[in-house]
Amino acid sequence: MTLKDNLAVVLGMFETGLAVGRSLGRAGVRVAGFDCSRKLGVYSRYIDPAICPHPLAREEEFIAFLMRVAAREKKQPVLFITSDEFLIPVSRNRKRLEQHYLMNLPEHHIIECITDKYKQYKLAVESGIPVPQTFVANNMSQLKAIQDDVPLPAFVKGAEVNLWREKIGVNRKGFVVSTKDELINTFKTIFDLGVTGLVQEIIPGPDTNHFKSSCYVSQTGEILLAFGLRKIRQEPVGYGFGCLVESVEYPEMVDLGKAFLQRIGYRGVGSVEFKLDQRDRKLKLIELNPRYWQQNGLAERCGMNFPLTNYLELTGCGSKALYDYNRGIKWVNIYHDFESFREYRLRGELSLMKWLHSLKGQTMLSDFALDDPLPGLYEFLFHFIHRIRNRAVKTLAVNVFTPVARKSK
Repeated sequence: MTLKDNLAVVLGMFETGLAVGRSLGRAGVRVAGFDCSRKLGVYSRYIDPAICPHPLAREEEFIAFLMRVAAREKKQPVLFITSDEFLIPVSRNRKRLEQHYLMNLPEHHIIECITDKYKQYKLAVESGIPVPQTFVANNMSQLKAIQDDVPLPAFVKGAEVNLWREKIGVNRKGFVVSTKDELINTFKTIFDLGVTGLVQEIIPGPDTNHFKSSCYVSQTGEILLAFGLRKIRQEPVGYGFGCLVESVEYPEMVDLGKAFLQRIGYRGVGSVEFKLDQRDRKLKLIELNPRYWQQNGLAERCGMNFPLTNYLELTGCGSKALYDYNRGIKWVNIYHDFESFREYRLRGELSLMKWLHSLKGQTMLSDFALDDPLPGLYEFLFHFIHRIRNRAVKTLAVNVFTPVARKSK
């Protein structure tokens, strides 16, 4: 058997899927990448891309699409999930898909618990994992029952991630509320959109107190890989994704993530995020993501190839446990990190020189790679054109609409 015998099918062509495709392609694996719209991963030299039906809006068509892909292959393709919108449809149809694909996922009831943020919170409590205080409300009467117990300020987010993104937006993880009135008004807004709300205690501390323990758990329950990273900056600041992160040695944090995954009988790739609470110096669970995480390319750069280990185990090529990796290497999404820098600068917390200095050292870009430059060039042109268009709109508004407004006075 050679690495080219089984096709790797990567679902999601955002930079998460791009990194998975690169990690496999560099090892000689054939990679097909699917998404319901064109994203930067489709420009990779390592990925054969195609547009697929939307997995949530057109689930049956999406599953039929995957079946047709598998039917063209002599051997079962290996399935990789890199986006939340693909996770539930694949898990829900796993009995059909497992006849045609190789995959390593948690049991469906575990995925259902994890993708419901409140059920995930209760799962962590039952597993003995420290968590921030968390409350859930489906309607205003439930909110009134808990509002006096909510420690303020607090963070309001959706209980179910895909519905939240559909109704609120992809780039908004939640809302900070500082008063009881803000809490009530925020919940009223999301209830009007048909969203179940979750309100969580805010763990004090800077962005650098956020850590991730990312693991690969074999089909037999053995943890083959365990990787630790620290966030340096997030976008939006405080409550966003890690736009600048660094590989770190933090055994207690990595072990806590491993313990959580093992206690719930987890399988496959899982990324457990914690925040170090400055009040009691304890790590508190932020969330468990049951799929490949956005910065997974950093692990490959540090000598720990998650997608390849995943592929080798499922195809019977043999995979060994590895716990050592290079520390102090950074990963950056430069466009979002620049926005994070601008917010920090407005707060008076970060100068231009300090921002530039923070990017020094061994730093990899989320999109650009010397052996695969097109995705990075696409992102550059996308952001460049976006900025030019925004400036043109602002200029038009000033030069055309402002004089009209003045005349009307």
